[in-house]
Amino acid sequence: MLPDLERKLLRILYNFSSKRRRMPEIGELERMTGRTKGDVLSGLSVLEQETYISWPDKPDLHSIVVVEGWDRGKPVRLWY
Repeated sequence: MLPDLERKLLRILYNFSSKRRRMPEIGELERMTGRTKGDVLSGLSVLEQETYISWPDKPDLHSIVVVEGWDRGKPVRLWY
């Protein structure tokens, strides 16, 4: 199970990539999470280590690819 910040970052990245067809800027991530740039970058590195995202070009956030958009620790609920 992911900690709160990493789970929040993953959901933001997933929603941006699917709805807005782009990745957010670092300022947008800071605003949406309420965390500093260092916290956001460390959270992104945790997501990369856990293989939730692929980030080939480190300084460029636009190179992030979401590999898995959901936390593995929780079952996905389907609402009917």
